[in-house]
Amino acid sequence: MEKTNTGSKKTNSKYKDSVFTRLFSSKKSLFELYKVLHPEDTKVTINDIEQIALENVLLIRRYNDAAMGVRDKLLVLSEHQSTPNPNMPVRLLLYIAEEYEKIIKKNGETKALYSKRLITLPAPEFYVIYTGSEECGSYMHLSDAFPEEYRNNLFLQLNIKVIKDEDKHNILGGYIAFVKKAEELRHTPGYTFASALNEAVQWCRQENILAGFMEERSDELMSLMIEEWNIEDALKYNREDAWEQGLECGLEQGLERGRNEGMKDGMVYAYYEMDLKTNEIAKKVNLTEAEVLEIIKKKNMQQI
Repeated sequence: MEKTNTGSKKTNSKYKDSVFTRLFSSKKSLFELYKVLHPEDTKVTINDIEQIALENVLLIRRYNDAAMGVRDKLLVLSEHQSTPNPNMPVRLLLYIAEEYEKIIKKNGETKALYSKRLITLPAPEFYVIYTGSEECGSYMHLSDAFPEEYRNNLFLQLNIKVIKDEDKHNILGGYIAFVKKAEELRHTPGYTFASALNEAVQWCRQENILAGFMEERSDELMSLMIEEWNIEDALKYNREDAWEQGLECGLEQGLERGRNEGMKDGMVYAYYEMDLKTNEIAKKVNLTEAEVLEIIKKKNMQQI
């Protein structure tokens, strides 16, 4: 089919990249990724790869998704968090509907929807990258969201392949291996966020995992991963304070304030453990240096 151009990836200032999206932010890395998913396609070249910026419907806080067009195919990949999310098929259904609408409009074929001519669309492929430790099947199905008696419904199907392989010799397996190693160390007694990430990065270098990325962008990777971990931990951090604030100024607003404050406190101390200067930390988390010093002082007193 005629190649569709949905535009190159653009940064949306409302959301932040994750390690996953930063790793797959270039045509070169997407090309490597495609070859992992389709080793049988020996004719593909980097010029066949088209970066696609997803409309992140229902997205909260952070990108964890990537997409690319490859000739007559449209591949959408999404990363699980630490536990399986059974709603991924619904989320990807919304993605693909948005992307197809963009393609139809860009090709000037909106009116053709009501004509006798068949509109051609790139064939979709859906993948979920899973790095957690809980049991997770090899496929996920949209039909699982339907009432049980309609699970065999043929009218609307969307199936996702779950990627869990830790092949250290390719970009996708290397990413999974790195995340699992970092998570293992993070939950090991005696490790801080910073020390866990430092050791995970060193392990990757020794094992020649994601070698170029680790060599060129390890500091950036550590900052991104610390932010991800702090977003995850923010729901647990200072939870009692959040509830108290909720009683005072409205439950929803109080919870949100508590989460944001807890996340910033965690990020400040994580950067402090990485030996960043307090003025540098202040810029990263959008606080004054005095506020940063107060957070560090409070955290150190809690650990006495």
